[in-house]
Amino acid sequence: MDRTLHKTMIVALAILCVAFTVARAADETLSGTVQNVDPQQGRLTIKAGEDNVVELRAPAELLTDLQSGDVVEVKRSGQHATFIRRQEGRQRPGIGGALRLQPPVGMPQSR
Repeated sequence: MDRTLHKTMIVALAILCVAFTVARAADETLSGTVQNVDPQQGRLTIKAGEDNVVELRAPAELLTDLQSGDVVEVKRSGQHATFIRRQEGRQRPGIGGALRLQPPVGMPQSR
């Protein structure tokens, strides 16, 4: 009897640990760059690291002011965004601009 109760308690504890881990992993905050946003479909794609691209569902009102290239912080629950905030000072670069490297001082410029 004690052996059966002991095994039952171990299994119940293991199930609780797994459930807690899944619940914690489901609610998280991530930061990244908006790759694609579709308010009509309620979808948002974020690049949150070198090899981490995440597609989330979100209400249209959270997506209306976002554009590709915006740097955002997103709170999510599973695959649903619950809060999106554009990070100030880290907006997308201006469209159409190009970076032109200047030669070091004293070096002749080629044309």
